[in-house]
Amino acid sequence: MKQLFATERLDAYIISRSLAGPYLAYEKRNRELFRPYSIAQKESYYTLGSFQDVADRQFTLYEEHRMLPLLFFEKDKRKHVIALVSLNQLVWGPFRSGKLSYSVDGDKLRQGYGTEAVKGIIDYAFGQLGLHRIEAHIQQNNSASLAFAEHLGFQAEGMAKGYLYRDGEWVDHLRLSLLNECLDMRSFS
Repeated sequence: MKQLFATERLDAYIISRSLAGPYLAYEKRNRELFRPYSIAQKESYYTLGSFQDVADRQFTLYEEHRMLPLLFFEKDKRKHVIALVSLNQLVWGPFRSGKLSYSVDGDKLRQGYGTEAVKGIIDYAFGQLGLHRIEAHIQQNNSASLAFAEHLGFQAEGMAKGYLYRDGEWVDHLRLSLLNECLDMRSFS
């Protein structure tokens, strides 16, 4: 279990096998809340063995510098996951970008935890990793998530037609981005 950083109220841990139990509990607890915006999973997905496999795959991608998967817990407590925030499809070289995904526990919505967790990963990505661009792809009917991303400074760039196959159809997503205008690429040459 590796703590990556802390915010005012939260500790951020890299997803790993040792956190598969709390990760599974978080997903099961919020299954209905996330259903309108998630890919449907079979019941067999919601087992400890399945989440150990998911955690192993995500940790491998982290070690390969292709993903930054984080679970956020209340500071000094590792009982319940408060938020899950990941940077996916990390690309280096002249791109220096990643795609953001996030969710917050239903019991912690509208209490600032999501903002704190996502700002934490943005600060880490722009400061420590030296990313230039973070994208978020959000279903156009997910008004709460769109408002949240815009509150964090993400700007709409357009529609990603047929972005994700979910529930038997290709679903369009709005593409938003946040740029690190302070990045000095000379330090990576």
